[in-house]
Amino acid sequence: MSKEKFRVVVGGVVTDGKEILLGKKPETEDHPISGEWHFPGGHVDEDEEPGEAVLRELKEKTGLGADVHQILTVYNTGTGAIRILYHCEAESNEAEAQDDLEEAKWVGVNELGETLNDTAEEDSMERDEIQNFIEKLKKMPVV
Repeated sequence: MSKEKFRVVVGGVVTDGKEILLGKKPETEDHPISGEWHFPGGHVDEDEEPGEAVLRELKEKTGLGADVHQILTVYNTGTGAIRILYHCEAESNEAEAQDDLEEAKWVGVNELGETLNDTAEEDSMERDEIQNFIEKLKKMPVV
């Protein structure tokens, strides 16, 4: 039995009030979420803590600083990676697509499922932890 090395990837469910940040990958042939909206993130470097990696990836991809609040879910992506999704709170709402993102946008919690419905993130939206988090966001007062 061969032991293949799993990659660890992180993503940020980044909030600013009741909105969540999404990034869109450009169309390419060699990426599993090419041309799709997703929670921004990327690979964890070898000597990096996952919580630090999500902050680095958010900065690289959107220019945003953020605070990490909690792990929302951890799962096997089925593509040779373990994914850790964090709830992060943005320091501002001025996200700008950078690095390997074509576009970045904020969506309301009620639009999230519609925007991600046909993407590779559908599997994370079906997770109870994410659904519970979204329901809590919907009930929170806007500050």
